[in-house]
Amino acid sequence: MKSVTLSLFLFYFLNVFGQTQNVKGVVVDKETDFPIPGAEVSIEKNHKIYAAVTDFNGEYIIKQVPVGKINISVKYMGYGSRYLKNLDLDAGKELVINFELTETIDKLNEVVIKSKKKSDQVAFVVNSEYELKAEQINRYAGSLNDVSRMAMNYAGVASNNDSRNDIIVRGNNPNSLLWVMEGVPIPNPNHYSETGSSGGPVSMININVLGKSNFLAGAFPANYGNTTSAAFDLQFRKPNNDKFEYVGQIGFAGFEAGIEGPVKKKKSSFLFNYRYSTLALFDKIGFDLGLGTAVPRYQDASLVIDVPTKKNGKLKIWAIGGQSKIRFLVEETNDDNLYLDKLGSDVKTYNLTAISGLKYKYYINKNLKLSTFFSFSYLDQRVDLDTLSIEDNQYHSSYDEKIFTNFYTAKTELKQKIDAQNTYSLGVEGTLQKLNMEMLIPGYNYENVLKKNASLWGSYAQWKHKFSNDFVLNTGLRWQYFSLNKQSVFEPRVGIKYALNSGSSISFAYGLHSNIHSLLAYYSKHRLYSGGEDYLNKNLKMMRSHHFIAGYTHRIFNNWQSKIEMYYQYLFDVPVYHYSNETYSIINSGYFEPGGTQIFFFPMRNEGKGINYGLDLTLEYPLDKGFYLLLTGSLYHSKYQAYNKKWYYTAWDGTYMTSLLTGKEWMFSNTNSLHIDLNINYSGGRRTTPLDKQASIIAGEAVYDNTHTFEKKLPDYYRTDFKIPYKKSGKKITQERQLDLRNVFKRKSVCGQRY
Repeated sequence: MKSVTLSLFLFYFLNVFGQTQNVKGVVVDKETDFPIPGAEVSIEKNHKIYAAVTDFNGEYIIKQVPVGKINISVKYMGYGSRYLKNLDLDAGKELVINFELTETIDKLNEVVIKSKKKSDQVAFVVNSEYELKAEQINRYAGSLNDVSRMAMNYAGVASNNDSRNDIIVRGNNPNSLLWVMEGVPIPNPNHYSETGSSGGPVSMININVLGKSNFLAGAFPANYGNTTSAAFDLQFRKPNNDKFEYVGQIGFAGFEAGIEGPVKKKKSSFLFNYRYSTLALFDKIGFDLGLGTAVPRYQDASLVIDVPTKKNGKLKIWAIGGQSKIRFLVEETNDDNLYLDKLGSDVKTYNLTAISGLKYKYYINKNLKLSTFFSFSYLDQRVDLDTLSIEDNQYHSSYDEKIFTNFYTAKTELKQKIDAQNTYSLGVEGTLQKLNMEMLIPGYNYENVLKKNASLWGSYAQWKHKFSNDFVLNTGLRWQYFSLNKQSVFEPRVGIKYALNSGSSISFAYGLHSNIHSLLAYYSKHRLYSGGEDYLNKNLKMMRSHHFIAGYTHRIFNNWQSKIEMYYQYLFDVPVYHYSNETYSIINSGYFEPGGTQIFFFPMRNEGKGINYGLDLTLEYPLDKGFYLLLTGSLYHSKYQAYNKKWYYTAWDGTYMTSLLTGKEWMFSNTNSLHIDLNINYSGGRRTTPLDKQASIIAGEAVYDNTHTFEKKLPDYYRTDFKIPYKKSGKKITQERQLDLRNVFKRKSVCGQRY
């Protein structure tokens, strides 16, 4: 389907005089986050230098810098310098640039990093890491201001389908993605989410409140657990603690308003953003959207409170929450309806998500930091399906789901930089899940009403040793314990990175990873041969995997950078249906499933296996002189072994994929600019199992030919997105208008298959 979105961004700020603006931030030690006083920060603009020195708290402010493109650098004796190019300084908003500097072993030598792209942003990570910035997500065509959709442009990352932002990482199940917010794991932060999934049609995470975000594609360090796939590590940005700033925005994601500013005491600050569905608002004022009653109605809000404490510590309180609902009525649907449900049922869904947290860090001394985290989350998910009966031509309830889940998480971490060569961290965390569920499927005479609790505990130890400025070794060990079946596992992790010269490096990482499943997998009811029902999956073990990654990075000329990564992942203890004629594996869960939560009708055993292997290629030219390019490609295979000991392709095996992000910017003056941005995605179609038509006719429902499981390949996926943003800065207002064309060639791709 072709969609056109016109977005208007309006930024209002006070106390701005003339077309100059302030640049400020904080400079800290990368390993400890402790402020670095006395660091020299300078900006190059119009052949002039604007400079400042960080204070005791590591903070700096450079006032009245002319707006437009700027280059900024920071230096401090004994640390590697940083140099960032082509940053946008707007009249309406102060630019906040925070620096993390790495202490060098040989303090007489200076290490200068000139690329705008940062590498090794997360401590103890050596490869398969990507940093996402809010300005990138806003700029790149096709991202729809969504961090998940932005990540789909990186090598080895693919989309499930265009209607959702679930992502497939190197052939892994999209449901196994780990979300982390401010250091703690969180449940699915998307509107219209389903229990056990990791995505949805619209993200609740507002990019205007995000700081740095890191996407880790595998073999990550020991502080990340409970995933065999990938991790999305998000952080909120620090609100402005000097002056009030306001934002208003109209776009695809919704009508938005936000405010941030100082709180009187101790330079504390707050940030609040609210967003309401654009389509729902248009529907309320009488626009005919051609959707009938199937109008997505959602709203969300984000809150951040930042409070400095003694000894350069910090208390951060944060929360995100959202409500979403939609109805599909069969008699109103048509083939042009973007949200059409193909099940022949009236469908009503309702979701309420509230995720909150607290982070407190305290410095015992400048090299020893203690961090404490708490988080509470509440999920209310409801689905109601009414299906037309052939017998009496009336609608009857065919599926009714009410699932309420609470998550309580606590974590503490001690991190110390012993010297320039050695850093270690120790941590312990625990999450308690409380599940309250009512599920009814009259056609299958299935009813499941329960209240259950389960907890997942983990602890980890990590050590980073620098043999030299060019040679780094990371090692770690994680322990995990699941209370439901009393299983405990140990997971070693190791990473090595060696710089061959100033422009080339090699890396290797290994990790043993494991994850529990959705509580519904353990508490799906099954009928017994002797009569009655029981929860036969309660003793399922964790799914586990060995992950190996080897990489080579090479800088071509001054700005071009290439990267090659090879990976091999072996999964074991994978739950599979234990019937000889069944080829189901939990690896394929989440594939083209109807609305509502997946139900495991058959008992499972941890007797399955899986293999993912491939080659990822990246060529990047960071934004310079108005031009940028990101070209990625992947060749891979994803296979699994069923209960019958035969190997099959997984549903996620597309064999190949490629993505091109590129754009050009023209500066008409320091205050006016026009961009043209292009995004092209092409990938091999995923796989499906052929339908046994005769058996389906006899059974009255879909029956698949399991002798050819996932042998059939769907058509290749192709999409082109085009974006034209125009920005204009005034004395007190910065405006940005965007024309966003998605799928400009009207390429149709398979969204789902039903019988």
